[in-house]
Amino acid sequence: MSSQFIYLSILAASLGTYFCRAFGVYSARNISTDSPVFHWIKCVSIGVISAVIARIILFPEGILGEATSFSRISCTIIALVIYFSFKKNVLLAVIVSAISFALVNHYI
Repeated sequence: MSSQFIYLSILAASLGTYFCRAFGVYSARNISTDSPVFHWIKCVSIGVISAVIARIILFPEGILGEATSFSRISCTIIALVIYFSFKKNVLLAVIVSAISFALVNHYI
């Protein structure tokens, strides 16, 4: 492959991506955030994200699979407790759960 073909491919992919994004921004002007369609899209996307996270926690692959189920589930519970205890602070929940995951995996 020549370098010109690679640059042309990157340009074509970028144009396609930005065209779709621009079309999404343009068409979003007509969508009300209180509409049933918007609520359905929100529910479906939350469901997909929840399923992916549950799969990663319960059926991990790769290096995360070497950790015990106890450590993965307990650190998830810790993250949720911190998240809801401190006014839905995502950063604090991630930091505390990462530290607790490292400690649990090191000592247990």
